[in-house]
Amino acid sequence: MMDDILGLSAKPQGDHTKRIKDLVRDHWDVAEDTVIMVSELRCHEEGCPDAETVIALMDGAPEPRKVKISKSMADVDAMAIQSAVPA
Repeated sequence: MMDDILGLSAKPQGDHTKRIKDLVRDHWDVAEDTVIMVSELRCHEEGCPDAETVIALMDGAPEPRKVKISKSMADVDAMAIQSAVPA
């Protein structure tokens, strides 16, 4: 297994991935067969948040629908999910 050479992603502590996926299913109109990917990215450039949670919905469309939340996965809560409904 290869480490993240560029340092752009981080393995968050705890099972935040499952918790966020459950929040997405609870608060967004997501079909059961839609694949939900959740990842946390770190930014080292000026002006961007230290950590960003990216949620991608793969429902058979040519491109996944993506939502970026300017919080670490540990800090994503129901309020953040409700206010970040994908287009």
